[in-house]
Amino acid sequence: MVKTVLTFRWGLAPLLALLVLAAFAPASNAALPDPMLRGTYTPVTVDPVKVGLVDLQEPSASGGAATGTAAAATVQLRGSLYYPGDRASGSPVIVLVHGNHASCASGSAPNCTVYERNDRGYAYLGENLATWGYTVFSIDQDQLMYYQDGTARGMHQRRLIIAATLDALYKANQAEIPADTNNNVGAQLVGKLDFNRIGLMGHSRGGDAVTSFLNYNRERPAPGRRYTGIRGVIALAPVDYERKAPYGTAFMTMIGNCDGDVSNLAGTRFFERSQYIDPNDPYPRIQAMLQGANHNWFNSTWFADGDDATTSDAACSTSGTNANNIRLSGGTYTRSGNTGTFGSGDPALMGDQEKAGLGVMSSFFRRYVGSELAFDPYMTGEVQQDGLPALPATACPSLNAAGTRIPCANRLELSYFAPPAERRDVIRPEPDQPTEISALGTSLSASGFANPYVTGGGVTPLPATTPSGLDWCNPEPIHFTPSAVGVSGNPLATKPCPLPAAGAVGGQSGTRENAPVNHSYGLQFALAWDNPLTTGGAPAKLSTRIPSTAGDVSGFRSLGLGAAVNFFDTRNPARGTQGLWDPNFTTQDFTIALTDSDGHEGTVSAADARYGNALHPTVGAITARVHVVLNEVRVPLTDFSSQGVDLTKVRKIELRFGELGKPATGSIELADVRFQEAISGPSPEAASFAAEQAAAAIEDTPRVSQAEAPDVILIDPPKPATKAAACTDVTAPVAKIVTRKARGGKLTLTGKAGDTACGKAGKVRTVEVTVYAKAGKACRFVTAKGTLSTPMSCASQVGLVAHGTTAWSLRLKRTLKKGTYGVYVRAVDGAGNKQSAQRSTLKVG
Repeated sequence: MVKTVLTFRWGLAPLLALLVLAAFAPASNAALPDPMLRGTYTPVTVDPVKVGLVDLQEPSASGGAATGTAAAATVQLRGSLYYPGDRASGSPVIVLVHGNHASCASGSAPNCTVYERNDRGYAYLGENLATWGYTVFSIDQDQLMYYQDGTARGMHQRRLIIAATLDALYKANQAEIPADTNNNVGAQLVGKLDFNRIGLMGHSRGGDAVTSFLNYNRERPAPGRRYTGIRGVIALAPVDYERKAPYGTAFMTMIGNCDGDVSNLAGTRFFERSQYIDPNDPYPRIQAMLQGANHNWFNSTWFADGDDATTSDAACSTSGTNANNIRLSGGTYTRSGNTGTFGSGDPALMGDQEKAGLGVMSSFFRRYVGSELAFDPYMTGEVQQDGLPALPATACPSLNAAGTRIPCANRLELSYFAPPAERRDVIRPEPDQPTEISALGTSLSASGFANPYVTGGGVTPLPATTPSGLDWCNPEPIHFTPSAVGVSGNPLATKPCPLPAAGAVGGQSGTRENAPVNHSYGLQFALAWDNPLTTGGAPAKLSTRIPSTAGDVSGFRSLGLGAAVNFFDTRNPARGTQGLWDPNFTTQDFTIALTDSDGHEGTVSAADARYGNALHPTVGAITARVHVVLNEVRVPLTDFSSQGVDLTKVRKIELRFGELGKPATGSIELADVRFQEAISGPSPEAASFAAEQAAAAIEDTPRVSQAEAPDVILIDPPKPATKAAACTDVTAPVAKIVTRKARGGKLTLTGKAGDTACGKAGKVRTVEVTVYAKAGKACRFVTAKGTLSTPMSCASQVGLVAHGTTAWSLRLKRTLKKGTYGVYVRAVDGAGNKQSAQRSTLKVG
């Protein structure tokens, strides 16, 4: 039976109220879209949707014949479909792939009396995206799970079913599919799908599957279709059985630090492994680590089953004896057999974990699959520099005491690794001389460090101290499954990172899936400092010279680096009881300094909350819940330029540890110091998309196998027609103030704005107005409430969003204090081009 559910648009009054609130919020908040809101399209749900049959075959991991549960099978290709019923064409395509779970709500697999319907668990995501014009297909793999090989774990079968799903949707977009027992999509999708914009999300084993599918798709044998339009992939709490390094698309791994199933947070490996895999890849890598999230509750079916996969822990347990846990709630879904609300997309049923998942995953898909550039600050972490949490505000926990026990700003640890063309690497351990040469080819200078390996720790014998104390490591094991290759004991790395003792918390004595406590595989610095001011008269330092050819960094927005605290090293601040569940209770800190060719130096504290949460130690009190994970410290470069550093001629970067006012002792991992996030100009991603569109006529068609080749081969066949590359809009719009009034201290501004895109009239997306008062060398910005912010760098982009675009206005209802204010206006167009600010002054009173 086909169940069609229509969810109607919001009423006008609530929508207008939201628009009014948004218009008078601070610009860094108001200019951001809210991923939790619903769009203007009417979502249609088809449940179950059936689109044909798929042949599955899991290769035998032992090398013998595939028999038993791994034997070849043909199963129905089905799932849940969510699409915008009133969108005529051009809908991006999102495919969701669940992980391993029970197959049957009743009966026995593979032919259950009632199937589990694991695919329904992402209705909250599918339905929301449908309201914004996306078509979402969540694959039902209830039968597939029966046919998994015990070692290969069904990975190849999942690749086959992803490919079959895309093929079926492609066919449904071309023509009506006659109805039969295995097809019910009919003509619903004819002409409505855009295969130049495809997104994939996989959860758990599905996360490994969508990651490895990228390679499979590039090499898919004829006559299979290769899909060139895959623009974004999310691996949600994934396993890492296939050991892939994803590239060729925007890629995000999302993990929860309370994961009780994949407790080694294997998704961090995808993030680290893929960063340098392709020097021409125009797409970023993103890692989102969510405090208090477990493995299962991103799927409402799994939540309704009572499936938690966690154990007692100070941070993660739901036990009443751990009153200070920070676990996120899993919703109010119900289930009785195969009925209930577990497959509903109703926002009112969502728990805090689904809200957070929706906020992050929807932002990713809408940014990279839908090219909605306004979501960039969520993905890059730019929102944090204005004091906002990385997690969208409306996705912040609000439903239970545990969820609100720590600030929302401490919930999400976000790392953004820009594509090569939008990044300049400065310091990272180089394979040949990891502690001697920078990524720029200059010498690394280090002094004053202590041996990062501890006596009695998990690395024996104790490595010798290097001349400077600085060391490097790579925690990736030599053998991933030692027992399978006849190796006993814990796996060994080529050069292990500092580890706790085997019997201590976090020690490597039976850690899940052979993972050491450091989950970020790859080359990294291991460094420690122990009262360097007392022992050596100077802080410990790591620095390098920046050549003049690389010294102009004015085209980048931020300085980023990966860092993680070795929580088990007693040289770090003690976590205490509160630190077991509150990541903000203790933190490490060090100084980051930039110097220009004139000797002007700017310094910042790496632990500034505006730069992220990387220097918070792990929460948790048991081995499976403590993690050393490299996360990003993101520093806006304006924080240096506001101190007089000329960003066009930077000549040195230095990291200082143990300075006065900073922790005198400590131990951290560090990697990948880089300038990144291009400020202006056409993004390589946009250029790549234009090229992909041009190539789509060739690559996105079935290829003829040798057996099907025609008898007559043309000696000089005509070249396939290609689409001309679309013009890339790089022209900023222009806004100007026409009238300004400040009667009785109440400010009113009106103006006009326009845009020219590729030689014709373009569309202005928003107009931002900034009003500020000088406070010494800093500025205090007027907020939507009419109050002044705390003193901030005058280079901060803080403002208010005006009503309207081509004709705009801004009215503040509250009275401004008397004085002289600076005013400027900026227009932003649909391509993300932003006008350079034109400043003027305004007197009030």
